[in-house]
Amino acid sequence: MGLLNSVSATRRALSGWAMATLVVNMVLIVSGAVVRLTGSGLGCPTWPHCTAGSFVPHQSMGAHGVIEFGNRLLTFVLLITSAMTVVAATRTRAAGNVRSLSWVALVGIPLQAVVGGLSVLSGLNPFVVALHLLLSVAIILVVVKLVWVVSHHDTVEVDGLAMALVRAVVAATVVVMWLGTIVTGSGPNAGDAGARRTGFDLETVARLHGISVWVLVILTVACLLLGIAHRAAPMRRWALILLTVEICQGAIGYAQYFAHLNPWLVIWHMVGVSACAMAAGALWSSVRPFQAPDLTPR
Repeated sequence: MGLLNSVSATRRALSGWAMATLVVNMVLIVSGAVVRLTGSGLGCPTWPHCTAGSFVPHQSMGAHGVIEFGNRLLTFVLLITSAMTVVAATRTRAAGNVRSLSWVALVGIPLQAVVGGLSVLSGLNPFVVALHLLLSVAIILVVVKLVWVVSHHDTVEVDGLAMALVRAVVAATVVVMWLGTIVTGSGPNAGDAGARRTGFDLETVARLHGISVWVLVILTVACLLLGIAHRAAPMRRWALILLTVEICQGAIGYAQYFAHLNPWLVIWHMVGVSACAMAAGALWSSVRPFQAPDLTPR
């Protein structure tokens, strides 16, 4: 009985650490927005040091140094939660896919830190900064799948059309977020007054971003309708949640455009980015390809 209780506790720990990793990754996206909107992107002007010869900011660097340094500290929190997830997966002798997902999440954190360092060393090159965000989105998709498996959430078998549609929604979500980074890199809130911009016309890229959002919404509605038609409850539920997030995101996006990129609206928009990535990952995790029964004689 004691052994069973120990195994059960370790499995609960695995689920808890995986969920913590997901939450901190989502917070990291929002904290990155705070860094950018406060103009603190170069608050620590070098990497891996904050300033020459010091890993921590000097008092003379002011609030910008504190904000950027605080964002960097989240990387260490992520390393701890991800490492503990790997430890818990190993101790429970979890299935191979669980261990693989936990390791991918762990390896992604230092890779994310390196890309963040390159963005600083490049003077906040907008295309490097874009990769920084997209890596966070990719890690969230992986960790959502991990949480889904270890927490035993429902999945449903679907046909090839439904599976392809769900994958198209995930791909479109990533495209929408990438175009969003291009809009940011073309606008005034690039993280520092002296940061490079893309050179693209802001209104043009904003319209392209808006078109991509409408494409994503249409694909998500199709997913929802297909989930209803197939009585695939998990697919239907997460398609509806994702659609709700997209509508809220669209409303905030148009509001921030007409409010000339009000910082508070931009922050809420980044909260929506992390929620959208999570919901898209959950939709993806809620379905699995249909497996025809094996009728081969034994």
